[in-house]
Amino acid sequence: MSAKNKRKGSKFETDVLSWLRSKLPNSLTERLAKAGKNDEGDIVCIVSGKPYVFELKATARMDLPQFWREACVEAENYAKARNLDTVPPAYVIVKRRMAGIDEAWVVQTLEQWSQVVL
Repeated sequence: MSAKNKRKGSKFETDVLSWLRSKLPNSLTERLAKAGKNDEGDIVCIVSGKPYVFELKATARMDLPQFWREACVEAENYAKARNLDTVPPAYVIVKRRMAGIDEAWVVQTLEQWSQVVL
């Protein structure tokens, strides 16, 4: 990955972090440290004591199955590193070209969505 692409990815993470903090001021929202194969996601947002793990992608090529696999593994790593009884929900946030942060796509399963609304 080129330095330019790393900067773009880092800026996207910072922008999403700022956006989440502005929309959820009572939550604890943090960037997570990179840990190679033990990576725990890019951002965690803890709302009412419940963590949500986000994997962020700012790429020209969409590979949702791969993005989703990464997010799920990283949520498991997050839970394992903290000895949690349950794995927190994993989400993928994908940057849209020529669009603001508030128009990024959020990928989740239908089951996750149903747990939020039902």
